[in-house]
Amino acid sequence: MNRKKIKIIFIGTSNFAAYHLQGLISKYIISCVITKPDTYANRGYKLTVSAIKKLALKNNINILQPKSFNSQKLINNIKSYKCDIIIVIDYGLLIPEHILNIPKLFCINVHPSLLPRWRGSAPIQRALLENDLKTGISIIKMNNFLDQGDIIYQIECTILLYDTFASLSKRLTILGLQGLLFILNKISKGEKIDFTSQNIYMTKPTYAHKISKIESKLNWFFPAKKLECMVRAFNPCPGTYFITKNQRFKVWQAEIITNSTFSSNKNKPPGTILSINKYGIQINTINGILNITIIQPSGKKQMNIQNFLKYQQYQNIFVKNKIIT
Repeated sequence: MNRKKIKIIFIGTSNFAAYHLQGLISKYIISCVITKPDTYANRGYKLTVSAIKKLALKNNINILQPKSFNSQKLINNIKSYKCDIIIVIDYGLLIPEHILNIPKLFCINVHPSLLPRWRGSAPIQRALLENDLKTGISIIKMNNFLDQGDIIYQIECTILLYDTFASLSKRLTILGLQGLLFILNKISKGEKIDFTSQNIYMTKPTYAHKISKIESKLNWFFPAKKLECMVRAFNPCPGTYFITKNQRFKVWQAEIITNSTFSSNKNKPPGTILSINKYGIQINTINGILNITIIQPSGKKQMNIQNFLKYQQYQNIFVKNKIIT
């Protein structure tokens, strides 16, 4: 099969998906994209469109934005493109079986985890929250179960000590496109594609449930390591925070203090400010000390602690031995 003759329907929503679509546009025939309907943000005043729609409009690609896949008119429309492959990346909804059966070959999904670990909608953030040492990209032949299809490609990615959701996503996005192009190239050459059932893997399936806003609130009764993982996993979205004196402060960077400088303070209540200096705000937790190094007061920009301490109102709030409630 000639590469230029492979017809693809691309289903996705996010920037992660759009990066992959951009990498395919010049190499394959993108017959159509399917993305979520436009939504209103900012209390209904601003219409927002998905990254996939923006890219499709820029490249004059046909766009479908169904609310569901049950309409016979929609089904007939999708069938009319006579596509060879459907590619699904970060769409956000389960694709029904009658859609999966439409392409001549199959539907494939690019998923940013080492399946069967972290099936679901937030695999990158869950890997960071659990302090996983590695993650990766899995490309699967889709079935009608969530992220349970046979694996056709997989590559590992080491999670670095200071990786955030943003930095890890960037590396996985690049790996995802590389893997997708590799598989499509094999298909275009007529080479055999191997399918490996997820059931043979020793890894127990885990589920990456959608992140809720309440998860991003820092709780000083959590161990310092868990809080540090939260800061990295929720940077940049939705961002971790704590509230004290009726003011919200977002935390964008933090580290664990492992030396014995504060060993005499281990019995102080969680949330106690042990020290505040140019290196950060050192806060006691149920297990360990968290040092906040980049903070964002409500209504202001992110700042390091040296700049933060220039504001008198914050000096009055963050005082040694006070407890952040």
